[in-house]
Amino acid sequence: MDVLPDGAEKYRLIKALRPFSYSVALVSCGLGSLIAAVQEDGNVIRAVLVIVAGILLQAASNLANDYEDIDHWRHYPNIKASAVVRRIRFNFILAGILVLIAVFIGIMFASDVGWPLLVLGAVGIIGGYSYTGEPIHYKLLGLGVLGVFLFTGVLMVTGAYYAVAGVWNNQMIWISIPVSMLASALLMSNEIRDYQEDKKASIGTLIVRIGINRGKYLYVVMIAGVYPVSGCLYMAGLIHHFAYLLPSLLFMVQLLKRLLLSSSDELWRVPPLTGRFFMIFGVSFILSAI
Repeated sequence: MDVLPDGAEKYRLIKALRPFSYSVALVSCGLGSLIAAVQEDGNVIRAVLVIVAGILLQAASNLANDYEDIDHWRHYPNIKASAVVRRIRFNFILAGILVLIAVFIGIMFASDVGWPLLVLGAVGIIGGYSYTGEPIHYKLLGLGVLGVFLFTGVLMVTGAYYAVAGVWNNQMIWISIPVSMLASALLMSNEIRDYQEDKKASIGTLIVRIGINRGKYLYVVMIAGVYPVSGCLYMAGLIHHFAYLLPSLLFMVQLLKRLLLSSSDELWRVPPLTGRFFMIFGVSFILSAI
């Protein structure tokens, strides 16, 4: 096993895969595919395959997003830095393989559903790559939170439904909003944690651009806002059991207390707590919708 220099442990495969982030793919794809499977007599096997494809794309995006760091490590002409470059390249190649597997699953679905599904998939892949990939690299433009809202929230939910049900449903756009808000909040929690480092490195994330205090307020709005939005969906008849969401309030309160009372050195706790809340609320939301 390569001995990596300080700051390079995050490129080890298990860490580069960022497994805690898979709650996004599980919930987003699970929401769309399970609603289709239950309400539209969709195929359960198709629903499972859609969730698998979503997880593969999430893993590929996590691995590929580190590729931008390769130029940084090339500036260190030593054996350890060379090991880091090799590992980043390996992760990037593995990301491509995972994308190909997900594309193969998508092609199988498209043979039944139609070519628009491939277009949705292509948009999602391009959106995931462009987070840190050139020439767009919208993370540096402060658009990462918006990109996650659209690509890993709205697009994943509606695309999963479309793949399983075989028909497009505009209502799924509205149903996807709470999940999309939490997906964005999960990214914001990372940006809040990394605020000082990103600011020093002149990385123009949303939190760096608007400041840490405004960033925290926006994060609170995104987290707490899922309940009134879900209430509106319930009153509109788009979800059926609002009471299923209430137990998750306890985890929301714990999360927000941690955010607002923690010092800058303790903010590393916020992303995993956000991921936990995302999963708990997400599963509750799926149960309330099917």
